[in-house]
Amino acid sequence: SSEDKKEEEEEETPPVPEKVEHVEKEALYHIKCKLFLKSGDGWNEKGVGIANLKECEGKVQLLIRNDTTMGTVILNTLLHDKLPITKSGKNGLMIVATTEDSKTETYLCRVNKDKVDEFHDKLEEYKKGITPTTTTTEETE
Repeated sequence: SSEDKKEEEEEETPPVPEKVEHVEKEALYHIKCKLFLKSGDGWNEKGVGIANLKECEGKVQLLIRNDTTMGTVILNTLLHDKLPITKSGKNGLMIVATTEDSKTETYLCRVNKDKVDEFHDKLEEYKKGITPTTTTTEETE
């Protein structure tokens, strides 16, 4: 009967992965993005997630986690003044970064076209490192 077929179809529908925006609570800046990794002549999509800029021992770390419940890290690199960051198209930034296993890879980070300049400026600003402006109570005791 048609009811049996309907039940079968419903059972075969795979669960939709839950989307989670992983914003690091101590992030200096964050933005939603889609990350691609250059592979040969093309680009492989690494995923959609939140790019977080975080302070890390006087430098700034670019940490991008997938927007899945697991929050898999899809890019983790320290910004430095020699890090090449170039605008690509109307909404992309190309970043040549060294990965945790010391490989140099080219990434394309796509963001909302209205935010690409802001994101680029933040990356350029934080490439120079960071001077902590606030003192914590631990330092003043």
